[in-house]
Amino acid sequence: MNSKLFITPKPNPNAELRLFCFPYAGGSPAIFTPWIEKASECVELVFVQLPGRGARLVEPAIDNMPDIISELMVHQDYMTSKPFAFFGHSLGSRISYELAFQLLDAGLPTPRKIFASASRAPHCTSTKRHLHGLPHDEFIAELRDLNGTPKEILENKELMELLVPLLRADFKIADTYVAEQRALPIPIHVFHGVDDEILNEHVAAWQELSAQPYQLTEFSGGHFFIHQYADEMISIINQQLA
Repeated sequence: MNSKLFITPKPNPNAELRLFCFPYAGGSPAIFTPWIEKASECVELVFVQLPGRGARLVEPAIDNMPDIISELMVHQDYMTSKPFAFFGHSLGSRISYELAFQLLDAGLPTPRKIFASASRAPHCTSTKRHLHGLPHDEFIAELRDLNGTPKEILENKELMELLVPLLRADFKIADTYVAEQRALPIPIHVFHGVDDEILNEHVAAWQELSAQPYQLTEFSGGHFFIHQYADEMISIINQQLA
């Protein structure tokens, strides 16, 4: 299924399982490009592209979790039409958890596994400074310090005028969303950068959200280790989903 919301870069109708990939705040499906040729033959990658993100930049960005989940649940039949798993990085991890929660409540199939990368557990309140309401120049300075937005983009004023509303919307969700603590009947594998600023107890708290075995893989690097360790991460995912 190729649509605005779901991008299937390499359709594989014979795949046994779909892996839905949710990017970080302000990220586009392009961050998963290195995985396309490395995913197992049994896995079909599906990149999630929400309004206001990536090729949908001209659409108003959603700035709250309930509306994001509603947007996704419209397509519940497609998402659950064959076995599936979720991968999310940072904010994408928390969207994955909330979506799995909603599928369970609706009596629908749930993901075989959740891969939660670079994220505090969703029921933990953020200890970081809230960014979404900062004045423009302070907001840009914080983005620069986070090191997740390329310098050439930050210095392109016209492009940043388009991107700032999206980034503020994503950071509003990241700053304010706190999930209900509830253990899902789904195994969770957590990826964590040892130099990330996320509190260790907030990383470990993911195990409180699963009634199944919890696994943790650590990488050197900070919050955006996904770019440095793309090969290693997709290799682990392939093994886990085999």
